[in-house]
Amino acid sequence: MESRIEVAGVHDLRSTAGGGYEPAQRLPKGVTSLYGADAPFGSAAFARRDAREIAPSCALPAAQAIPGSRVQGSLRPAERFVLRIPERWNGRLVVAGTPSQRSEFACDLIFGDPLVARGYAYVCGNKGLGDGTAMVAPGAALCIDGARLPRLELPGGLGLCFWQHAPRQRLEGWLEDFLAIARCAQATIRELRGRAPELTYAVGFSNGGYQVRRAIEESDLFSGALTWNAALWTPRHNLLRQLPQAIEAMERGDPEQLPALGFPADVRGLSGGALYQRYLTVYWRVSAWLHAMHLDPETSLAYGDVTDAAAAEAWSGRMGSWRFDRSPLVAARVGGFANTGRIRTKLIEVAATHDYLIPPAMHLEPYRAMVAAAGLGWSYRCLLIDHAQHVDRWSDDPDFPQMRVAHPRVLALFRALVDWVERGREPRIAADAGR
Repeated sequence: MESRIEVAGVHDLRSTAGGGYEPAQRLPKGVTSLYGADAPFGSAAFARRDAREIAPSCALPAAQAIPGSRVQGSLRPAERFVLRIPERWNGRLVVAGTPSQRSEFACDLIFGDPLVARGYAYVCGNKGLGDGTAMVAPGAALCIDGARLPRLELPGGLGLCFWQHAPRQRLEGWLEDFLAIARCAQATIRELRGRAPELTYAVGFSNGGYQVRRAIEESDLFSGALTWNAALWTPRHNLLRQLPQAIEAMERGDPEQLPALGFPADVRGLSGGALYQRYLTVYWRVSAWLHAMHLDPETSLAYGDVTDAAAAEAWSGRMGSWRFDRSPLVAARVGGFANTGRIRTKLIEVAATHDYLIPPAMHLEPYRAMVAAAGLGWSYRCLLIDHAQHVDRWSDDPDFPQMRVAHPRVLALFRALVDWVERGREPRIAADAGR
């Protein structure tokens, strides 16, 4: 598939009014989206569901329709992006990083809709990861570029397959994709509106925050940046340093070991359930397996080390025993896409004190120190939000009334970033990650 750009004038740019999109490939029988038959890849229902999965209930589209131009494009095979330009454009562009294996629609509710409603053009891509994550039935398989992708076994015989494991799908490409869609969006806006954006901002959540960090470390395209629960990737600091040990501690019934690894203290709900257990089930095993199997020279199809998915599948139920230092190649590969802290623009970072996937002690504090060591602390501010979690939607759970939603504070901090960049108003945020 060659690069393509499709422009449409629409009466409503809100995510709820969005249409379908072109999936990366036709799926074989037994392979579906995570959201089932009611929200298949390519459907507007999938786009809406992918956005709702990480957004709190308070994140709602604007009350009134927003007319403008919707641009759907692809710069290379398996890559997609969506650019929205409101009719009442304010001359600014926001480029959003994409969390996890999610789609170009994932940040529509947390970033896209509120910013488009304020007049910003907004673009987000899929990091070149095709359709991201697929659910695979027993006996079925997902093949990409001639390779059968490994499956993470789930209870009941179902499995998960990730495009990140496909041949040549390396994390270095996430930076390339982010910068490419930024440049494409700037050029498209210039062509459609007769002038380029006056300022371009970058925003990102989770691994989308990692994308933003890398982009502003390597490029001068951006006037300012905001990250939310951003993942840090360096050979010394990354989620694979602690997640397998956390999994092992939980599996042997020893959760008391987790705070020593840098995790926040556990929180129990009214029904007695624990956040540690919830994160173990939903995030820790999946995230550790996804990234470890991508990087490990004994299992990686992406780096061309193996051609058989069986080696990665053998780790499906024993990630508690995997360790980052099992091969020097793992650290070397992370070094190829590692953060540096050498930011080239003003950056505000937001982190949640009860983020059990990207804990601040492992991902915010070390990055703040890296920026300071580079002599760039003057352009950096960060804020910890008490009792917020990695995904705001989980903080809506009435079983955990002590948790709080961070989204309104995040949007307020974007306004503070704009004031800092455009009006020189110093944000009222401590440079030392104070609350």
